Amino acid sequence: MDWLVFLVALLEMPLVAWGATLFARRLRVGQFIRPEGPEGHAAKAGTPTMVGVVPLLALTLGAGVLAARRPGLTTQLGFALAATWLGGGIGLLDDLLSQRRRSSLGLAPLQKLLLGLGAAAVLFLFYPALTRIELAVPFSRLRLPLASLPPWAAFSLILFGFWGTTHALNLTDGLDGLAPGATAIVLLSLAFLVRGQGELAGLALLSAGAVAGFLWVNAYPAGAFLGDVGSLGLGGLVFGIAFSGGAILLLPILGGLFVLEALSVILQVLSYKLTGKRLLKMSPLHHHLEAGEVPWPYLLPGANWPEPKVVVRLWLLSAAFVVLGLLAAS
Repeated sequence: MDWLVFLVALLEMPLVAWGATLFARRLRVGQFIRPEGPEGHAAKAGTPTMVGVVPLLALTLGAGVLAARRPGLTTQLGFALAATWLGGGIGLLDDLLSQRRRSSLGLAPLQKLLLGLGAAAVLFLFYPALTRIELAVPFSRLRLPLASLPPWAAFSLILFGFWGTTHALNLTDGLDGLAPGATAIVLLSLAFLVRGQGELAGLALLSAGAVAGFLWVNAYPAGAFLGDVGSLGLGGLVFGIAFSGGAILLLPILGGLFVLEALSVILQVLSYKLTGKRLLKMSPLHHHLEAGEVPWPYLLPGANWPEPKVVVRLWLLSAAFVVLGLLAAS
């Protein structure tokens, strides 16, 4: 693996992200905090947001340099970049609506789902050129040829993979540094899994470096946020690399933290709808673990950890899931 691209991205991103943060502050592009969120998060209002577009631009430019090593853009690299910008485009629209309305409300959930459906349809256009991919089956030596799946099954895999990864990563982006740190860990594992696949492995390493470098401005206390453009874009990137690299069936294990965050929201809603009681203090999971109390009853005890401790411990959990995923691939 070419670790030089990781190192360059890691060292350059802090400076670029810092400049973008100053630019966002000058444009008064600030974060709006949902009123029902944790009480301690009110102080985050006005923090420059949408700065997550910077890692997306950086990894795209870097991918162009990687692709220049050989004529043309490989289909796998093109698929990963398309997934990145389709996710980022949905997030950008969400962010712009939020800024226009001067509130935390952007796209409605149904609108996001429909846009995700359209994005999956676009990504499915790559399918004929990706049929040579073999999907690694967890905890076995089996390889499932993508060509063996009927088109409807392949489309479903793209649709639910894109939907699930983008929205789960978006939900994870609720504490300073949590989503970028966990994403960098997952991207490094994907770089290892696709290490023999040329530019795709380079993209994974480059992206891991860029996302880790973004922590310079996003670590607690955050000076800038990814915004939905960043979180949904990174979700698209993780999905795109995993799918085109044949690791999509391993992704629920590698990205186990993202799965837990999404499940916590689903279970919270189901618990309240079915029993009238909340399962967690607040969802997603990271808010349940944070210090602070709420006026309503809930079933599971909270941890009452300070925000930085929640973030680091969830990074460790993410690393544990990655190790499990790598074992599942061996």
